[in-house]
Amino acid sequence: MVASLGFGLPVYNGERFLPGALDSLLTQDYEDIEVVVSDNGSTDATEEICRAAAAADPRVRYVREETNRGGTWNYRRVVELSASPLFSWMAVDDLKLPTFASSCVAALDARPDAVFAMTRTGIIDGDDVVFEELNDADLGLDAPTAPERIRNLYRSLAAHVMYGVIRRPALDRTRPLLAMVGDDVVLLTELLCQGPAVVVDDRSFLQRRIPEQLSMQGQEQVKWHAPSASVRFAFPQTRLNLELYRAVATTDLPFRQKARAWAQVGPAWVFPRWRGMARDVATAVGVPG
Repeated sequence: MVASLGFGLPVYNGERFLPGALDSLLTQDYEDIEVVVSDNGSTDATEEICRAAAAADPRVRYVREETNRGGTWNYRRVVELSASPLFSWMAVDDLKLPTFASSCVAALDARPDAVFAMTRTGIIDGDDVVFEELNDADLGLDAPTAPERIRNLYRSLAAHVMYGVIRRPALDRTRPLLAMVGDDVVLLTELLCQGPAVVVDDRSFLQRRIPEQLSMQGQEQVKWHAPSASVRFAFPQTRLNLELYRAVATTDLPFRQKARAWAQVGPAWVFPRWRGMARDVATAVGVPG
C-alpha cells in the first residue's frame, strides 16, 4: 500500500551537513514524500540553503522561527507541520540512503501490527565515511509482549531507532517529546507499549558521530533540549528514570502488562545508571564533578 511519508528535519545552524541531509531525502526511491524543514532561528547559511531547496523542489516545505526555542521544541514542530500518515525524523547531520523509505514502508505493509520500522544502521564520520556498522540485526523490538520489547530496548541502547518510519496514529497516541535528556527513550517506550517494531536488513540509515557531538554532554546537553532550563536543578538522569515509569503508565496496556513493564524499568535501565543519579545530586549541591 502506498502512503505519503513525511520527513521532519529540525535544524539550527546546520549549514555544514544540511545539503547532504536534504539530498539524501530527496533522492529516496519512494516517490510519495514530503520534507518539512523547521529552522530554529539559524544565524549561518541554513536559511539560504533551505529556501533554495524549497524553490527547486515542491516536496520541500521550509518554515523559519526567528529565535532558537530549543531542540525539543523544534522536533515537536516538524511533527505538527506534517500531515502524512507516516512520519520520520531526520537529524541534519545524518544520511538516509535511497532505499530507506521504501524498505521501511514495505516492512510496515508486511506487518500491520508494527508501530514503526527501521533499517539497520552504519556510523559515519565528518566525511561521510562509515567507520562502524551497528550489530542491530536482532534488537528484539518485535518481541510478542510490551515488557519484553521495553527490556530489549533498554539493554540494546538502541535509541537511534526513533529515526525510523512511524505510523502517525501511533505517534499521535504518545505524549509530545519532553524537553529533557533521554526524550527519545521515553518516546520509544510509549511506542513499544503499543506494538512491535521491525528492523529491516537494509543498512540504509547512516548516523553521524563527530567530536562536536561527543563534547555536548552535561550542561550543554540540557541546554540543547531547553535553552532556558536550570542546569543545576535539571536532575537529567533522575527525571529520565521517573519518566520511563510514567511512560508506561500513560499507555493503554492492561494493568498486568503495565506491572510487568514497570518491573523491567528498574533492572534494565535505572539500576545500571545509579551513578547518573549520584551526579544529579552532586550537581544540585554544587559538588564539582
